[in-house]
Amino acid sequence: MNVNRFNNSDFPYEELEDFGLTRNMIEDLPMDVLENILNGQRSPVLPMVKTTPDGDKLKFKGKFSLKMNDDGKTEINFHPVVTQKEDGIYMTITNETTGEIIEKPVPQKQTYSKETMQLLNEGKAVLDFTTGSDGRHIKAFLQKDPETNEILAIPSGVIGRNLHLIMNEFNLNEAETNCIQNGNILTIEYEDEPISIGIDLNHTFGIRMQHGSEAKWKEKRTREWNKYTVGVFGCWVMDEDGLDYVPEESYSEEMWEEIERQRYNKKGSQQGVKY
Repeated sequence: MNVNRFNNSDFPYEELEDFGLTRNMIEDLPMDVLENILNGQRSPVLPMVKTTPDGDKLKFKGKFSLKMNDDGKTEINFHPVVTQKEDGIYMTITNETTGEIIEKPVPQKQTYSKETMQLLNEGKAVLDFTTGSDGRHIKAFLQKDPETNEILAIPSGVIGRNLHLIMNEFNLNEAETNCIQNGNILTIEYEDEPISIGIDLNHTFGIRMQHGSEAKWKEKRTREWNKYTVGVFGCWVMDEDGLDYVPEESYSEEMWEEIERQRYNKKGSQQGVKY
């Protein structure tokens, strides 16, 4: 059973609004997304806006996650979408006031070998050394977030404990366990159905199980969105540029038609089929 690390009241809405994420936008996220955030996971990639002292609006994309500081207060970690180039890491910022597109360098917290980076770019989890939040050199599993290109790290002991639980639950042998530890996806038969298991550092426990093949496991690394996800105050819209939020007062005719269709389908499912 999942136990939320945070409560709804823990959301630091004022800090989020500084980045253009209003309370209405957060509360209109789907329930499963909110549950994941409250469990300490990262949000989906969302549109963010920062206003400069001169009044310019700088737009960029990124995720956020909740963290607890030493005083027990909830704070925000921001995870911008970045691009790896030959001379460094950059995030793309659009100045909506002037139309200028800015490639801002992002400091690299840690550098890794070419071999490690190649495996990370292939989507694999890699066991390597990294620098912890306290500055110590620790052994950890690394993995690249496929949506932001951020390199995630979780101490090897945490993954090891969770993997031990899965090993006991599914009676995995040493070779099968090593397959997962080496960053590969293991597919086994369980109750006459295939289950694929692999390290996913975006998941609450760092290891994710998926009914189906390895290909199915890889497909489910990111959440699938409908074109319109209607909330109470507005609608999250997914298109080729990613998620964007439209408040109710700005709905298009197409969006109103979709809302009516969803309401009709919901009403029909509640009534059931009569014979």
